[in-house]
Amino acid sequence: MSWNNEHVPVVRVQAKDNFSDYLTNMARSLKQSGNDDLAEMILQDKARLKNNVPKAIEKIGNQEVSDAIDLIREREYNSKSGYKGRGNLEQSIKKEISKDKLSVDIFPTALSSDGNGDQSKDGYEYGQAFENGLKDRNYPAHHPFHDSGMDLDVDTYSDEMIKNSIK
Repeated sequence: MSWNNEHVPVVRVQAKDNFSDYLTNMARSLKQSGNDDLAEMILQDKARLKNNVPKAIEKIGNQEVSDAIDLIREREYNSKSGYKGRGNLEQSIKKEISKDKLSVDIFPTALSSDGNGDQSKDGYEYGQAFENGLKDRNYPAHHPFHDSGMDLDVDTYSDEMIKNSIK
């Protein structure tokens, strides 16, 4: 993935293909017992699932980006310190889908600055500071990634994906 700092907050949504072998074996058994039509239906359902799972991952990733940005806007621009952000953090939120299209990572890429526009010497990234706070300065943790990840309703997406796959 694009982020290389282990402390940068990441929301990962991952699906597992634990249905393909099961459905293939079921179709094989049905075909051996003379139920060719039912076996074919099972294989069609499997093909639709393999097609729809990556679509669900994409939708979930888009929703998570949107939810994290909403929480950042709410918490960054309404902080007690009076700080008004310039949108750098919310604009830095990235979504990266795995090659197999079965997982998506959502993470910030905004870097902390030394005041001259350079990355901070210790590599501490702004997304990391916003999520976890700072120990050496009075900068509180805001947890937009933790909270948006915990609030993500993957059941809605998985129910839709199953409904569109199993006919």
